[in-house]
Amino acid sequence: MSEKEMNNVRAVMALSDLKVYANSRALDAIDYAIAVLEKLEEAGIKQPLVSLEREK
Repeated sequence: MSEKEMNNVRAVMALSDLKVYANSRALDAIDYAIAVLEKLEEAGIKQPLVSLEREK
């Protein structure tokens, strides 16, 4: 996955895959991260890390 640009959809897919191997204590955090990324995608924020950078 590193050769392509990361976006919300790809991150959600990767996190969903990780749930299979995650410790049960981490599942709530993974579900939370997935929900946040899905809401950002629905809101039209495709690259949240880029859009949250401080202006110089």
